[in-house]
Amino acid sequence: MTVSNKSLDQLESRVTQVVHLVSSLQTENKVLEEEVEKLRRNVEEVKKDNSTKNQLIKQFKNDRLRIRSRVEKIAEKVVALEEFS
Repeated sequence: MTVSNKSLDQLESRVTQVVHLVSSLQTENKVLEEEVEKLRRNVEEVKKDNSTKNQLIKQFKNDRLRIRSRVEKIAEKVVALEEFS
């Protein structure tokens, strides 16, 4: 069984195409892996930022409740003073 030069040339051409394709895919894969890592870091930053914001919201709600309670107490004292007068 002999292989013709034409068949060998076709095989060589296909192998070369595959090598270029693999090289291109490896490069693209590396770029995508870097992008994934960048996005992971961004997600972690957003999570930390959201956690901080959630803590601030909780603190603001507690502050609001404390202030409301104090204002209600002051209003009660004002009403009591008006009734006393």
